[in-house]
Amino acid sequence: MSSSAAAKKTWTILELITWGTGYLTEKHIDDARLTIELLLSHVLHFERIQLYTKFDQPLTETELAQFKELLKRRLTNEPLQYILGSAEFMGLKFSVDRRVLIPRPETELLVEKALELVRPKTVTDSKYFILDIGTGSGCIAVSMAKMIPAATVDAMDISTDALEVAQKNAELNGVTERIRFHHKDIFTSDGKTFPQKFHCILSNPPYISTKEFSQVSKDVSEYEPNAALTDNANGLKYYPEIAHFAKEALTDDGIVGVEHAYDQSEQVQEIFRDEGFTNAVIVKDYQGIKRHLFFVRGSVLGGEV
Repeated sequence: MSSSAAAKKTWTILELITWGTGYLTEKHIDDARLTIELLLSHVLHFERIQLYTKFDQPLTETELAQFKELLKRRLTNEPLQYILGSAEFMGLKFSVDRRVLIPRPETELLVEKALELVRPKTVTDSKYFILDIGTGSGCIAVSMAKMIPAATVDAMDISTDALEVAQKNAELNGVTERIRFHHKDIFTSDGKTFPQKFHCILSNPPYISTKEFSQVSKDVSEYEPNAALTDNANGLKYYPEIAHFAKEALTDDGIVGVEHAYDQSEQVQEIFRDEGFTNAVIVKDYQGIKRHLFFVRGSVLGGEV
């Protein structure tokens, strides 16, 4: 769409959906129609269904210019969530920008399994303490606080930028009073110092190896914070620290759950086994790949789900 053509022509919503879908398809942008619909919804402040109930509504010059700017950003491989400034996770809305990772559907499975294991225990505990190591956008911490009324959540991250976003998301979802944010590094003694033990420790640490990171798509490597994606090593750097800390910081029947790379399950299990955690609960992702591990302290619980 040239500038002169855009100035001369009045574009309706339906015309832009049709044109934009074809254009993005030609440029090999995934989910072309959905992308156009979401960009238009953002510009017009519409729900997606309104695009079709008002399909013949023309865009103003200002709206068209805004749409074009957002479209240009997507054509440079900038993730749609950053362009829109938000992402959905566990049915909740999260603010996201380039300071934090975009929440993934796979990580929802980590939270879902944690909720399944945690909820029966919160029936008898008036206070339930949860720790999120490497909170990023706060998607894990906020979701757990939102869905477990008895929970007090500690959320730590080495990035002050990420903590700012996470705090904003706690406010956005109404759980500010039940989340305590900490600027901590798990590799230091201070990063392992808290005033109480935890009933549940969760983490989605940087687990992409240096070798694998060289092969990730541009919309990931060029836009998302690299320090939250790769450990600049073999992808296993964080797990010994988490396992050792969990051994000391969990309550007697506490739960620890971690996300890991597609080929790390056996290695991560061995790391935790060295710290006395046995009988792993293995959780597979939507592609049937082993993606998460849970260990319940003092329990014989184990198996795959």
